[in-house]
Amino acid sequence: MFVKRLSLLIPAALVLPLALAGCTAQAAPGMPKDCTPAGDASKSVQVEGDFGKTLKLTSKTPLKAKELERSVLIEGKGDTTAKGGGVSAAVTLFNGRTGKVVQAIPETPLMNDAQQLPNWAYQAVRCSVKGQRVAMAMPASDLANGQPASSLGIPDLKDGDSILAVIDVTKQQPGTLSESKLLKKAEGTAKKAPEGFPTVKLAENGEPTITIPKGVKPPTTLKTATVIEGKGETVKPGDRVYVNYRGVIWSTGKEFDSSWSRGKPADFLTTGVIGGFQKALEGQKVGSQIISVVPAALDQGGYGPQKLQEMGHKPDDVMVFVLDILGTVHEK
Repeated sequence: MFVKRLSLLIPAALVLPLALAGCTAQAAPGMPKDCTPAGDASKSVQVEGDFGKTLKLTSKTPLKAKELERSVLIEGKGDTTAKGGGVSAAVTLFNGRTGKVVQAIPETPLMNDAQQLPNWAYQAVRCSVKGQRVAMAMPASDLANGQPASSLGIPDLKDGDSILAVIDVTKQQPGTLSESKLLKKAEGTAKKAPEGFPTVKLAENGEPTITIPKGVKPPTTLKTATVIEGKGETVKPGDRVYVNYRGVIWSTGKEFDSSWSRGKPADFLTTGVIGGFQKALEGQKVGSQIISVVPAALDQGGYGPQKLQEMGHKPDDVMVFVLDILGTVHEK
């Protein structure tokens, strides 16, 4: 519930439901050996525009691919994306026949996970490095799961057309930690929360029970407090953070979300969550426990009244989170 509600603008037919290559023939050192190879269409892709922004296709059209192709237009530096890691990338999709932009996707996280990405994007990400510009070329029917390209509902896209995707890899996201590398619960120096904050009682395994103070009005601005100060690494912006958390509504004290209830810590990028989570975590140390009291307003780290209603809450509901920071992986 704490994750930003980002919408990937690719039409639904292009994206695998959430259940939640070129690497050219001469692959760079450290590249996977089975990167999708380049082809005539991907090699012919030429674009104009600033890195990470919406691009303009300058190649002669039409460009047509019989199967998925991948070519590197700008070389990057560093290691390829770790399994379970990901990148941040801006993507521009073109109609290979007309050269017109089908869709421009601003910088967005793309995980190196075949279950979370359509195949063309997964094949781009798994062989990518920071600073790289990659061209993917594919039959449009590939995106329609074997159905005619016209079924995608993209204006002026005809059966037999190809799609060109140019992907600018702006950042390389942190990798992952195994459960054995994580703390079991917050551990460090206990600290008293400020007056008026909810109280937290911990079970032996560290699971928190949150009690809202009686007769106290909820704050209208974001409030955070460190109630256990850890001694581990400091969480930095863009890190992947592992937390156990519980969230309750101030007005009722009822739980609405909890990794403790699911029996497994959550992990996410600090830049991919609501402000009430991000500001509670960045600058804190692994081992810490934080209370974050999050008003509804977007500018105070909340979801905003409309999104709260869509989630089944009142538009002015204040959320209270207790977070244990169990581990972090820094952005490269």
